[in-house]
Amino acid sequence: MASTVCWHCRLLSQMIPNASNVSELPGLSTHSYGIFPDPEFANNQDDDDSLLMIYTCANCGYPNIAELRPASSPFDALDLDDVVRWLPVEPIGKLYPDVPSDIASVASEVHKCLQIGAYRAAVTLSRTALEGIVIEQDTEGVSGKNLYERIQTLADSGKLKSRTADAATAIRLCGNVSVHEPMTEIDRDFAEIVVDVLDSVIDDLYANPELVSRARTYAESHGKARLGNEQNR
Repeated sequence: MASTVCWHCRLLSQMIPNASNVSELPGLSTHSYGIFPDPEFANNQDDDDSLLMIYTCANCGYPNIAELRPASSPFDALDLDDVVRWLPVEPIGKLYPDVPSDIASVASEVHKCLQIGAYRAAVTLSRTALEGIVIEQDTEGVSGKNLYERIQTLADSGKLKSRTADAATAIRLCGNVSVHEPMTEIDRDFAEIVVDVLDSVIDDLYANPELVSRARTYAESHGKARLGNEQNR
């Protein structure tokens, strides 16, 4: 079943196609779906067969509109789960609970750009987020160095693991394409790779260490409680 983040309740929910029962024969009920052709919303401007359909959020009951991929031939049934995108296109962003707020804000904006198809902006902001991360990690306050040198300094000092430093370098290089060659076409695949790599850097530096810390705290407190119970026996 199709699912997306509902524009109203902001939760990832199943989307139920709106349908009405139409009885054509006694004892037989079929579904009639409200599908609206509208080339204005076509994902591809050369495609006049764009189909819009109303779905209902299983969580809050509010309507959501999907652009469906047309059936390949008149003899094929329309796949109600084959959604091209959801409308209206409202960026949701992403929550980063274990990340400094200024970096989290930029990283969330990166996801918003990706969600609305602003791929150049997503790649450029990924580089901006990386710069913020490098500055935050550079507790020695190295100034007068470019991003390449800062990444190398953090890698040499061990503050960035080799894998994280490689990921940071990849973001820097991809971001350079968008920043220094602004007319270069950036497609969705390129932007998604850059955003995924950015999230991997954030996970390595913030989310994973925080999870490990929580696990250790839980294990230690649980162990002390168990030891106390054993001593009281």
